[in-house]
Amino acid sequence: MNPDVKQWIGIWLVLCCVGYLAMSYFYPLFWPLQLLAVTNTITLVLVVLDKFFASMRSRRVPEVVLYIATFFGGSIGMSIGMFLFHHKTRKVSFQFVVGLLVLIQVGLIAWMMK
Repeated sequence: MNPDVKQWIGIWLVLCCVGYLAMSYFYPLFWPLQLLAVTNTITLVLVVLDKFFASMRSRRVPEVVLYIATFFGGSIGMSIGMFLFHHKTRKVSFQFVVGLLVLIQVGLIAWMMK
């Protein structure tokens, strides 16, 4: 695995953990709602960072990290980031994979709710 990918996944995980702990301390909710809120917020932050790095022609967040963040609960944050900031909206392959990940997520949730 690419060292950049490991680094960005680590950053995403640490931010999600810190965000979850902070949210559970200051604003406790039912734990799955807290986890989804934090994961989507941090995924949105990753999209904004990637957009900023792209505009600065700097090193970017790898797409696989955005896919992982999307799959593990950040689909709403990714969708908001894509359409609010017009990030990766011209890249059809990225939109397809994100859409597929969202469908897999919805299918898994529907299957677990049975």
